[in-house]
Amino acid sequence: MKLRIDFRPSIVVALLATVAFLFWLAMLVPGAWWIALPFALFYSMLLAVAALALLRICMIERWICWDAPGRLLIVAPHEDDCVISAGGLGLRNSRLGGVTRVVYLARDEAPALPERREAEARAAWGVAGLGGDDLRFLDLMPPLESRDPEKLHKAAAVLRGVIDEFRPTVLVTPAFEGGHVHHDMAAALIDRLLTPADRFAVFEAPEYSPYVSLVNTPHRILALTARWLFGLVAYNGPPDGVDRRTILKLRLSPQELADKRRMLAAFVSQNAPSLVATRSYPDRLITGIRDRHRRYPFDFDRSYLRLVLALRRRLPARLVDRILPVQLGTIGRRGTITDWDTEWGKA
Repeated sequence: MKLRIDFRPSIVVALLATVAFLFWLAMLVPGAWWIALPFALFYSMLLAVAALALLRICMIERWICWDAPGRLLIVAPHEDDCVISAGGLGLRNSRLGGVTRVVYLARDEAPALPERREAEARAAWGVAGLGGDDLRFLDLMPPLESRDPEKLHKAAAVLRGVIDEFRPTVLVTPAFEGGHVHHDMAAALIDRLLTPADRFAVFEAPEYSPYVSLVNTPHRILALTARWLFGLVAYNGPPDGVDRRTILKLRLSPQELADKRRMLAAFVSQNAPSLVATRSYPDRLITGIRDRHRRYPFDFDRSYLRLVLALRRRLPARLVDRILPVQLGTIGRRGTITDWDTEWGKA
């Protein structure tokens, strides 16, 4: 059985330091130095990488508070995404007396699941006191494996109408990060339809991505280094961004964090136990940048993902996946990442 370390990166560094120290100590055993030396060097290297990742976490993350009510608009492609990204923010805002609205953009393609997921979303947000028109269920996204620029153009017009009608003071959207094509579409649509006249704050919420970088995804680096602790340790860290913008962590009380777990537990059709175990961190937000029209979430040609995909073509795929695990591209665009110009119809 593996030791699961959830959201506590310093423990990974401490474990790697212990292993490296023990191998250096083994060098003192007569006749064992030549066996211990390669392991001591390898785990010292892993320790250095993990320590740098921990330093990056300290540099790019900071706590924020939400202490005044506002008009909060949460845009989410799927029902569980909004709770993962901004469940704590919605809870806090509603209990302060603010107005929270959640807008869902994609309907599940499986028979009977749209109704089930809608019921789960209503149950989840009921914990925060939301109901009725506070939740809007729209069908604006193309099917997962399809491209439909015309539908996206119509979606932009509908979203603009939602914003103008609600008049938010804060808008939260998924991050443009290459994890899921519907997430990227939602983020890109918001980017596209904002105007200089929009005075509300915009935040992006990272969730998951195939991007790996020591500078930008330190929690992912720690997860990769933890895999070398003899298969006995699994590190589950919160999501990172795909650039150097600061990660803002919402300060939640223990009760609010417990309520967010209750909200996640409502999504039975989406493996609620896994959501509760892996997504019950304080909300993580990144300040949006106006007029930043992005074509790709990150540089695919020089990415860890492209390296892994190349190795999988030349070596046994199961071996590569075990040593260098990564999501194999954007969900819906497997083997590559979102190209917004293609989705929107420019190319």
